Amino acid sequence: MTKKLTSICLLSFIPLCFFSAESALAKDGTFVASEMGRNGEVNVEVTVKDNKIADVKVLDWSETHPVADLPKDSIPKEIVKNQSLNVNNISGATLTSFAIKNAVKKALVKAELNPADFNKKVPLPPKLTGTVKETAQVVIVGAGGAGLSAAVSAAEKGASVIVVEKSHYAGGNTSVAGGNFNAADLQRSAKFEMTAPRRKIVETILSEKPKNALHAQLIDAVKAQLQDYDANNGKKLFDSPEFHALQTWKGGDYQGDLELVYNLTKQAPVLEKDLEKMGFVWRKNSEQVMGSLWPRANRSANYASGVGFIDTFLNEIEKRKLPVKILLNTKAQDLIIKDGRVVGVECLNSNGQKYILTATKGVILASGGFGANVKMRVHYDTIWDKKLGDNVNTTNVPSIQGDGIVMAEKAGAKLVQMGNIQLLPTTDAYTGSSNSKVNISTSVFVNKDGKRFVNETGRRDTISKAALKQRDKQFFIIGTSEASQIDKNGRNKYGVKLEDLVKQKKAFVGQTWDELAQKAGINAENLKQTVKEWNEFCKTLKGDPFGRPSCDPEVRLDGHAPYYATIMAPSVHHTMGGVLINPRAQVLDVHGKVIPGLYAAGEVTGGIHGANRVGGNAVPDALVYGRIAGQEAAK
Repeated sequence: MTKKLTSICLLSFIPLCFFSAESALAKDGTFVASEMGRNGEVNVEVTVKDNKIADVKVLDWSETHPVADLPKDSIPKEIVKNQSLNVNNISGATLTSFAIKNAVKKALVKAELNPADFNKKVPLPPKLTGTVKETAQVVIVGAGGAGLSAAVSAAEKGASVIVVEKSHYAGGNTSVAGGNFNAADLQRSAKFEMTAPRRKIVETILSEKPKNALHAQLIDAVKAQLQDYDANNGKKLFDSPEFHALQTWKGGDYQGDLELVYNLTKQAPVLEKDLEKMGFVWRKNSEQVMGSLWPRANRSANYASGVGFIDTFLNEIEKRKLPVKILLNTKAQDLIIKDGRVVGVECLNSNGQKYILTATKGVILASGGFGANVKMRVHYDTIWDKKLGDNVNTTNVPSIQGDGIVMAEKAGAKLVQMGNIQLLPTTDAYTGSSNSKVNISTSVFVNKDGKRFVNETGRRDTISKAALKQRDKQFFIIGTSEASQIDKNGRNKYGVKLEDLVKQKKAFVGQTWDELAQKAGINAENLKQTVKEWNEFCKTLKGDPFGRPSCDPEVRLDGHAPYYATIMAPSVHHTMGGVLINPRAQVLDVHGKVIPGLYAAGEVTGGIHGANRVGGNAVPDALVYGRIAGQEAAK
């Protein structure tokens, strides 16, 4: 064979000779290589046989489920099928797609194959034409937490449901969220003490002059609850749905609709128990997460992020064979209105197929906010001085573009508080993702000078503004080994490997505070002084210069090495404004009247969170109002 190739080379030109000889020397076998993806290294195994790619497998990674599920499955198959690295990326998972292809490229080099020989262009799939018409009793736009909650509740009421989702996966922002679910649950919050500063927070809220009848009613209810708490010599954390409502309303500068807020806080504990019946496994203890203001955030014990809610609803649909059809890669473009009633949705699939979906009972908008739409957030922003352009990252998935808000406004819906845009201070300083933390998000914050600069348990807007004043607009969350959220497999609570975070210089590890400071670029003497002062505060809970009311076990700094620091910066996280709804999740028009046939739930709505969303309230908001919308639309 080699002699024949050499003969051909003599009759041809030298470059062909070089290529052919090199290919002839390629090795059969399996070759492993890796490339950095969005969250960490993507490891692949490539099998080579007879100078061809016989198989590609993704062995291990930290990419986000379900966002990266499709490229993990489809890109290796497409590479083998086409014998090309130049296969099409998966929209919405571009970094993951590139990582798989580049890792395969490195493996081919190990096999002594020339990657340039596997670079033929793979054409896009042919576009379809024509229009598909389908009918269901309820049509839902968006397959995130709100949309799937609505789908399950509508189907439970006996309605047939079609869900349209513009992305290649179901999940939306819920799937990449931390998964914190605020609910007043005294059993799960029992580990927290009712410290004197916490007691003062409650009493301050109860001392306010009522602003309306419901406000007065809630204050009276909490006063009675607190009296019962004292009569029973309460020592553990005090909480209730009514106090949750008062904190949420105050935390949003009283701009939210208190009736909507109370509806949320009353229903959250109910839904918490119902999710458990569906198979969702809760952690034993609540947490106090970034901006939650109180230790009532609950999350999954068997999922690394908010994707647990998504999988629970999808499993429920499949297990019970509920009449729910989900159309992925299908973007809703317009609401169909007939005689003043919303009766359907016009959609376009990414393959070119048009859909006319008729809803005989109702349409539910659950398409999310507009955090990933730079043009919209700059246009509407009233908090951040119009400085939320391309230079500011977002925690949102790319599909969160405000589509539902635009469609609703076109149909006559009233939009409220669109200028209220929230930054999350504790995000990846380079990508905006919220999944790079090693310690809990309310652990101690220090700037590059090694000094604290804010009450870490305060409001998100307050902390973000303080963070933006620090050098390079960055800071660190620090913590000890005991207080870390690294599991036995070396992954954080989002499933990202610590070793990958260290390689990317997003996290730093030291056996001493001096070593940690040196690696992270923090002033060592100031850092050690900060740790000393924090440990002293934790002993007395008095005299914190920033007014922090607590030092719970997960944020103490008197534990053992290794010590951790994760670099953070604020990113656009949540848009509190959107479509105005009533407590039945019906969309209201500019005159305050119900738009027949139209409902909305989740971040597409406005009027609940006000000027500042309390951390941990987004998921229960989406799921509670999704459930309400589904039940109402199915009537």
